[in-house]
Amino acid sequence: MNPVEIKNICKTYTRKRFLSFGKKEETPVLKDVTLALKEDRVLGLVGESGCGKTTLSKIVLGLEKPTSGQVIVDGKDLGNLSKAGFKKIRRFMQVVFQDPYSSLDPRMTIRQIISEPLDIHGLYKEKSTRKKVLEELIKSVGLSVEHLNRYPHEFSGGQRQRIAIARALALDPKILIADEPVSALDVSVQAQILNLLKEIKQKRRLAMLFVTHDFAVARFLCDEIAVMYKGRILEYAPGEELFSNPQHPYTEALFSAVPVPDPVHQKKRQAVSVAARADMEGHLCPFASRCRYVCAECGQTPPMLKEVRPGHFCACTALPFKKKKSSFAI
Repeated sequence: MNPVEIKNICKTYTRKRFLSFGKKEETPVLKDVTLALKEDRVLGLVGESGCGKTTLSKIVLGLEKPTSGQVIVDGKDLGNLSKAGFKKIRRFMQVVFQDPYSSLDPRMTIRQIISEPLDIHGLYKEKSTRKKVLEELIKSVGLSVEHLNRYPHEFSGGQRQRIAIARALALDPKILIADEPVSALDVSVQAQILNLLKEIKQKRRLAMLFVTHDFAVARFLCDEIAVMYKGRILEYAPGEELFSNPQHPYTEALFSAVPVPDPVHQKKRQAVSVAARADMEGHLCPFASRCRYVCAECGQTPPMLKEVRPGHFCACTALPFKKKKSSFAI
């Protein structure tokens, strides 16, 4: 059994508009998302801003409730848990947020910040044991024991993210959600944090959901990658398989936007169109309005994820693409 099973998750936000006489406006954010987090594996969730990556992360953590679908954690449906049952299972699910500056309370010392989850769950109450655990945690993320008595404003962005990771590991979780944890950091610091996450995954055999829009980061860290667009999973494959053999036009378009050292090769690539064609709005395929391969066949049936290669799934009606275009790797 996988630590987390995400089954047919849909999420729609509803709000009333002041000038619409009480009528509700519905905004679908996630549409029939099914994924699994596996032990000792990192699942990368990539896609452009606003596609629903963070919303899915919040639903997995129980911070948001899905409109429909299930999140199964350790064999238990999060939607059916009592408050006490949810608190018990929450210990095994932790998160590292995107912004290392706002995720740490400036009024608390690092010792207090890392101790807080231990206090909530009543762990390591003996003073000497607590001290030893905190010292081991801070050392495991590359900081020293003396840092425990300092405040967040005394640290750089990379150091703050290390502290946030130490706090997430305090409860010895089985599942770690990392929501773009390196996007706010300098490139050199990004590499350090990514190496740290990779080391932690190997030592603790965590199931990790890594949300990012950076394909270079995803390629380095992730074992499997799911490509999301407008709340749908359009392609899912092992990391190297996806990069060497992209099948969906959207994945190909995303890769074409990644800078490459060879300017000659760069000229051959065509980036995704930013402007959507108005005549394609409401099409069965969510990417049809921006796809240069769209044809009459695409509008006949809604695209569903299907296995096109071993372990490689793609949601495109007009497959296979090998007859229509050449693949490329980045």
